[in-house]
Amino acid sequence: MKRLLYIFILSVGLLLGGCAQYSSSKDGTQKSETAAIDPYSMEGVMAVHDEVMPKMGEISMLIDALKEQADKNPDSPQANAMSKLQESHKAMMDWMREFGDAFTSDEILKSAALSDEKKERLRLEAERIKSVKTLMLESIAEGQNLLEEAAQ
Repeated sequence: MKRLLYIFILSVGLLLGGCAQYSSSKDGTQKSETAAIDPYSMEGVMAVHDEVMPKMGEISMLIDALKEQADKNPDSPQANAMSKLQESHKAMMDWMREFGDAFTSDEILKSAALSDEKKERLRLEAERIKSVKTLMLESIAEGQNLLEEAAQ
């Protein structure tokens, strides 16, 4: 049963990750709409999730690309970057599982009313997903930089 719940949460995460919303700014660049959303609302938390969830595939590809060098030298920058990428991947997976355990699908998908206790939990989850986002983006940048340096 736990496995089914985990698969459901992962599926919802992937579905929502593919539905991130963007708008064009005056200069024509793409800008995330998450800036206009209360970051401590369910919508705000899910917007941050949706912004970085699509990067999970990129993390997996970077891990694969760094693996050979990391296996050759466990003390190398490539091994360190691969470890950070794996940590960020695990952090997102853990966050999604724990978030799914803490909130019902109606609360997540239909904005059902939250108790005071759940509102406080949502504030904590908002901070956690921001930390996961930072970890993911930093580990991706580090991995990409190492691969670019190796290609030169």
